[in-house]
Amino acid sequence: MRNLLESLAGALAGFAVGLLATVVHAGPVDLPIVGLLLACGIVASGSWFVMEMGWTRAWFAGLVGIAGASVWLLMFPPANDAFVSTEQWVSVAWLALAPLSAAIPAIWTTRRRDR
Repeated sequence: MRNLLESLAGALAGFAVGLLATVVHAGPVDLPIVGLLLACGIVASGSWFVMEMGWTRAWFAGLVGIAGASVWLLMFPPANDAFVSTEQWVSVAWLALAPLSAAIPAIWTTRRRDR
């Protein structure tokens, strides 16, 4: 039961973080890199915290939630909304950076813990 709750909490938190980061990724006008860095920082800090706490199942479920929210909002936006930036490459970059932003801190934390 604890494993199920941990996974469910991770998926819900990951989905919420994915929603927030997808909205932030576009950044201010004429500064798309700033938005990407902010979104990556949001996702990476959450991933790092979850792995430091030792909640691996929650991290994996959160990774799926983050990627799912990003793909959903960018590829299939609800109610004719559009969550894209003024430059299309930023949205494409976010689709690649969203899972990487969650995976890299987890790999780093795991390797640091093994030493």
